[in-house]
Amino acid sequence: NAPNSTSREVRSGHYVRVTPEALRAPRGIIGSTSCAQMIGFTLDMHDETFLRYFSGDASAVEGLEQWCTPYALSIMGSRMTSNCPFGNGNGYGDGRAISVGEFVNPVTKERFELQLKGGGRTPFCRGADGRAVLRSSIREFLASEAMHALGVDTTRALSLIESVKGTTARRPWYS
Repeated sequence: NAPNSTSREVRSGHYVRVTPEALRAPRGIIGSTSCAQMIGFTLDMHDETFLRYFSGDASAVEGLEQWCTPYALSIMGSRMTSNCPFGNGNGYGDGRAISVGEFVNPVTKERFELQLKGGGRTPFCRGADGRAVLRSSIREFLASEAMHALGVDTTRALSLIESVKGTTARRPWYS
């Protein structure tokens, strides 16, 4: 069913295979070297392969399909109908978050799941474009790094990547 980029009811399973939507002309904004070290690799915000892969271009990594299946999760547990576009809970999940791989730190053997936030539309997108607002993303990046520095367990952001030639959605609540 990939690319699975149209809002639809999802009745089977807890995840849906999706294809991320690559950004046009990706440019690195900021990266966390401590997060990269925790995962087990060196961060290079100017590396073309890194920028392409973490901006949604799965073709940047040769042989990716052999070891990685990008997916979006449905939200299960208590049925959420108020936020579901179909009113029944069959369309509630990650509207712009796409898991792109599980990485194992070669030294510590810890496992980490990496997601693209704003990686494009998923079946759970509820009509939006599947992207993330840069201003909010910067705030989330800085807050997660501050929380980590204070010793608070939280999700971490490896990097922020923008599209130099992409479109800008104007949303009235962000003016």
